[in-house]
Amino acid sequence: MSRRALPRLLAFSLLISSAAQPAEPAPNAVAPAAGPPAQSGRHVLLIAYDLRNGGISKTTRSFLNAAGYLHWRVTVADAKSSNDSVREQLLLQATAKDVAGVALVGADSAGYHLELALLKQMGKVAVGWHAGSSPGPNAELFANVTTDPIAVAQTAVSYAIGSSTGTLGAVIFTDSHFSIAMRKANAMKDALLRCKRCKVLAMEDVDLSKTAQLIPQRVPRLAQKYGAAWTHTLAINDLYFDNINFPLHQTARPDIVNISAGDGSNSAMNRIREGISQQKATVAEPCNQQGWQMADELNRGFARQPPSGFVSKPILVTQDKLLAHPRDGDIEDDQAYRQAYLGIWLKKP
Repeated sequence: MSRRALPRLLAFSLLISSAAQPAEPAPNAVAPAAGPPAQSGRHVLLIAYDLRNGGISKTTRSFLNAAGYLHWRVTVADAKSSNDSVREQLLLQATAKDVAGVALVGADSAGYHLELALLKQMGKVAVGWHAGSSPGPNAELFANVTTDPIAVAQTAVSYAIGSSTGTLGAVIFTDSHFSIAMRKANAMKDALLRCKRCKVLAMEDVDLSKTAQLIPQRVPRLAQKYGAAWTHTLAINDLYFDNINFPLHQTARPDIVNISAGDGSNSAMNRIREGISQQKATVAEPCNQQGWQMADELNRGFARQPPSGFVSKPILVTQDKLLAHPRDGDIEDDQAYRQAYLGIWLKKP
């Protein structure tokens, strides 16, 4: 090869490489900068791990709204926290000839590696929401939509530290069934250990689907073991605080401050707004925005383009923030993300 040809070849290689990468979004962007137009007429199977979970149900509703603009037919299956039900849907329903893609909402994709590998071999596109420990592609999915769990954890811990004085003694609630939950919990633990006046008293592994039964049993034991040293509870989901107030009052601990590192459920928003519980904050996922992103990632897969690489930002929700919104309003009232995605999908060639 001549010396003159080498620079031209390198320039051509760089051009090809950059063309394969999605455009970089602006720092405060609510959606990717560009993408393929709507791939209409597709049938999508959405498998929700448990629609009783506020984040899962909110993201599902948002996805269905976005799918309407894309002119997709969506079948929704509620697994009701059953791994066997998820597998059944993946093997029996997702493999149907007319199903072009799968949206796995709230179920860890690593637990269904073989089933999702089969779908990939069949040419079907699978995306997820909170289906892995980090945003972006993984071994099973074309794209996993979530905020950065490390950023969520740091936001929760920063609020706990910033809103307290004296020694902070934390109990952390998590669920080892989900890799994203463990990553978030470990990040909270690490952030607390870097704080000189903070102590991590315990990391409690409590099944999210059984919080109503387990939390009232766990609280008295923790109160007896740690006494006044227990000042704060940090949890990876608002569900842990749905049934914690009564046992805390029974053990004469109305002083403990509860902070959730996800997802921003309606019940959590209500109790924080009204000041009727010991939960003072939640670090909410922008579920409406993420439902639309999940649809966009599927659309990219259908168009045989790479995933967007876009990562949404978490929202710290406190009583002050909620009181600044109308009672029937939503912390995601800003519709900019919708307009951004519609601008991508409905653009004229």
